[in-house]
Amino acid sequence: MQKPSIAASRNKFRKVLTQYVKHQGLDLEVTLKSGERVTLSKMRKIEGDRVISTTARGIQSALAIRDIRHLEVFVN
Repeated sequence: MQKPSIAASRNKFRKVLTQYVKHQGLDLEVTLKSGERVTLSKMRKIEGDRVISTTARGIQSALAIRDIRHLEVFVN
């Protein structure tokens, strides 16, 4: 059995990530390729190839989707 191509895996990951980002009731924690763990705020969206997270004070941070190694989802 053949493994899916890297591009196919990235597309599948992006599709799943997009679905989770839309649901504000879920807590999302991502692990970056650097090993850093980042919790995304409830106010988040995908713009292009980045996940934009906005805090309650209006401060925005952006993460490149290609830098995300792992995604954990928690129901609050």
